[in-house]
Amino acid sequence: MPELPEVETTVRKLKPLLKGKQILDLGNKKILNVERRSKAILLRLEGSPTSFILGFHQRMSGRLLIVERDFKDKYIRRRFKLSDGKDLVFHDVRRFGVIWYGPAKKVLEDNYFKTLGTDALTVGLQGMKNLIKSPSLEKRGEGTIALKRRRGAVKAFLLDQKNIAGIGNIMADEILWKAKIHPERKISALDEKEILLLWRALRSVLKKSIKLGGSTMRDWFHPDGDSGGYFEKRVIYGREGKKCFRCHTEILRKKIAGRSSYYYAKCQSCRAG
Repeated sequence: MPELPEVETTVRKLKPLLKGKQILDLGNKKILNVERRSKAILLRLEGSPTSFILGFHQRMSGRLLIVERDFKDKYIRRRFKLSDGKDLVFHDVRRFGVIWYGPAKKVLEDNYFKTLGTDALTVGLQGMKNLIKSPSLEKRGEGTIALKRRRGAVKAFLLDQKNIAGIGNIMADEILWKAKIHPERKISALDEKEILLLWRALRSVLKKSIKLGGSTMRDWFHPDGDSGGYFEKRVIYGREGKKCFRCHTEILRKKIAGRSSYYYAKCQSCRAG
């Protein structure tokens, strides 16, 4: 579940608690920094001649916690002893999370990192236009490459991490509502005004969610146990049957791009082509 706002919140809270500490299990390597790469959390560790990375992807239910050394829980997948007497643990109820460790270059060569698009927090307006309007590459037989026009719904475009990295299902629906764009609107048909609205909405929604500490629902909480406040402030996701705050029509739900999608038929453009 954790999307960019939840991962960014985790990184911001972990950094002052971990930076400068040593991980005893990994050869007393010092933690130089705590970073976010899309939805992954990276601990950059000292090393010679290259730095190392201990990385985590929380996936559906993963959480990073700093706990006392005698803390026990059946859902702890990995435990790392810190030089201050506490432990960094990866708590993962559903066990879908991913852990990486190795020289930084090798870790970042993993297919997950190699295929990521521009980070959603840093993509500019021109970058958004280029992504939407520029044709994508398609591999053909015998190694040939062909250009193809971008196809599919805007909801699918936002969820594809190869386009813009960090957006998940909650943020996608919230962004499209703010931009007044129907989730089935064809990405190739967006005009200049719609692209501008989409970009502004993306920045606004992500920043608001980060400010509120992300969305706590089911298994995800901050490393210190705090809850994120965005889910209570959401405008559309998961509100099927309730009224739109803008046009007062009923929220609809439909599976789009393989995910449950929430939208309003009146105030979000219904043009699919």
